[in-house]
Amino acid sequence: MARQREFDRDSVLQNAMGAFWEHGYEATSMADLLKVTGLSKSSLYAGFGDKHALFVATYDLYRSRRAENMARVLADHPAPHGIRAFFEEVIGTGSNDWQRFGCMSTNQAAELAQSDPAVCTRVAEDHQLLEDAFTNHLRAGQDTGTVPAAIDARAAASALVTAFSGFQLTVRAGMDRTRLERSLAYLLAPLETPP
Repeated sequence: MARQREFDRDSVLQNAMGAFWEHGYEATSMADLLKVTGLSKSSLYAGFGDKHALFVATYDLYRSRRAENMARVLADHPAPHGIRAFFEEVIGTGSNDWQRFGCMSTNQAAELAQSDPAVCTRVAEDHQLLEDAFTNHLRAGQDTGTVPAAIDARAAASALVTAFSGFQLTVRAGMDRTRLERSLAYLLAPLETPP
């Protein structure tokens, strides 16, 4: 019996994630995936199952990295400046590297969430994760006096999550960064306690 070719799973997932992130699920062909991963069709199926299973694995990798990055950014700044830094990262890196393709969760909310229960669940979890993180960040700011006490932290966080999707789509469309910065300043102004 022929020995199955070994491969670096993390590298394969990273490369497949890039293809799915750039082109979306439907537009990424098996030929594209074989090219970017360097795997044969039999190795890819043996290692990951079908195209959908590979996509879900890459999407989960993306989600875990984004969650780690968001937690780090929010922890590194007092409220509400962590949220500002998080959005500025989206705006600032949107013109280069993979960020120019927007948020993979936002993209999948538009592409697959209505027809694919696994994706729908993950998109909902991502939105809830953002809302919870923003809520906690704002409440921490209320505790220290950097966010006005009158702000409804949960409602503000929910609005920011909705805005986040809009920012991501705008970045993907290549829109003017100045417009995004102006919008961000407007959104965050009520969340900042005046000096």
